Amino acid sequence: MPVIKSADAKDVGKNIKTEMDAGKPHKQAVAIALSVQDEAKKKAKTAQEDAKTEYVDAWKEGENK
Repeated sequence: MPVIKSADAKDVGKNIKTEMDAGKPHKQAVAIALSVQDEAKKKAKTAQEDAKTEYVDAWKEGENK
């Protein structure tokens, strides 16, 4: 089963269990789960910033009309 790409702490626990069930040592499973969580947080933050940029750009475009 693939890991869950989420920033939620519950999903980190599920990812650790998934990796350990796949035969990885505990420390490695934790590292993988936290890495996946960090990437999900970065992606969410980037998407939020992109949405803000699009909103501001649309507002500025409407202001110039």
